[in-house]
Amino acid sequence: MDKAYKIYMDYLLEVNRHTNLTAITDPEEIETKHFKDSLTVLDYIKEGDRVLDLGAGAGFPGIPLRIEKDFDLTLIDSVNKKVTFMNEVIEKIGLTKARAIHTRAEDFAKDEREKFDVVVSRAVANMSTLAEYCLPFLKVGGLFIALKGPKAQEELTRAKNAIEVLGGEVIEVQELDLDGNDRVNIVIKKVRNTKKKYPRGKNLPKKDPL
Repeated sequence: MDKAYKIYMDYLLEVNRHTNLTAITDPEEIETKHFKDSLTVLDYIKEGDRVLDLGAGAGFPGIPLRIEKDFDLTLIDSVNKKVTFMNEVIEKIGLTKARAIHTRAEDFAKDEREKFDVVVSRAVANMSTLAEYCLPFLKVGGLFIALKGPKAQEELTRAKNAIEVLGGEVIEVQELDLDGNDRVNIVIKKVRNTKKKYPRGKNLPKKDPL
């Protein structure tokens, strides 16, 4: 294991003793279910891209991706303890062009809409909700990648209207067996601008998905 991942894992386990960051505490499982899983979308990111990890939690998939490739990374989460942890990890492993910000998607979108080349998000919400949070941040031509589990196809079927309304188009559904774990990466290209009213506030993307 690369030194950066070792530092990351050790600090994750240390902080997780008093702050709930992950339910996975076995080192081998962390390597597979956090690190390897995050890196399944590495090929969709180009060096120099501006990348947003939305609802980044303990830094997955954004930080492992940034360890592997040179791009500009912003991680956002609404839980301040998680943001603090991510910034500490970034500092400990010496990552440049990376920062975690404590904010909500609908607030961050006011200043940062349509500025990113790639938006990634892992296990944050159902696809309809996630599309509304993520697609407004993308430049036209950019990619939104949702890292999902085995129920991804059902979610995608229900999210077709939301993806269309928000200016997205599904270009790939990548099904993977990750050491016995079924994983699905849904890749959506932004084909036209998202209307300014999205993402809606007051938790509406969750309460009343498009």
